[in-house]
Amino acid sequence: MGQEQPQYSSQMRHSQGILRLVEELESVLVDNAEPREMFLEFTRHLEREYDIAKGLLVLKENDKTRFLAVASWNHGKTRKNLSLLLPSTGSLFEKVAEQGQIYTDNFAELYDGNQMEKRLLLDDYTQSFMLRPLKHDATIVGLLGYSSENTDAFVTFEEGLLDPVIDHFAAVIAQFQLTQQQ
Repeated sequence: MGQEQPQYSSQMRHSQGILRLVEELESVLVDNAEPREMFLEFTRHLEREYDIAKGLLVLKENDKTRFLAVASWNHGKTRKNLSLLLPSTGSLFEKVAEQGQIYTDNFAELYDGNQMEKRLLLDDYTQSFMLRPLKHDATIVGLLGYSSENTDAFVTFEEGLLDPVIDHFAAVIAQFQLTQQQ
């Protein structure tokens, strides 16, 4: 019985950490805020709980047919003025968007996407990565991608604990894109 208590205590601390993280992430999501800026702040907060090596915000192009990499995170260094049109041939990003569900992988060396995506999301030390569609009103507005040098780094994403805040992120992006089109 004494052995179960430390595990329970560890799980409680992790749950409390996730709840605190969700509150911090929600504070970043401001109506009419620029998605690139929100992504960078979002990632800064995520990095406190996850070992994030690289991150990428990918949005649908204005005509909603192709993806555009718009912001990146590379070991704490940020680029927010990207405008890189991604090829759709052999695209894991496209597959994940079509399926509409989170994709995680612990075998980065077997990456099943095109070379441009791989270069943007992975590096030589990547052990795991995840892609999470950003969906609002059943429409994919973009993707969040993160990689880590640790195996199983994104299990919490798979469990759906961050889904509400990520869905809110997608809604704020959709609202921003709508105001930009008007």
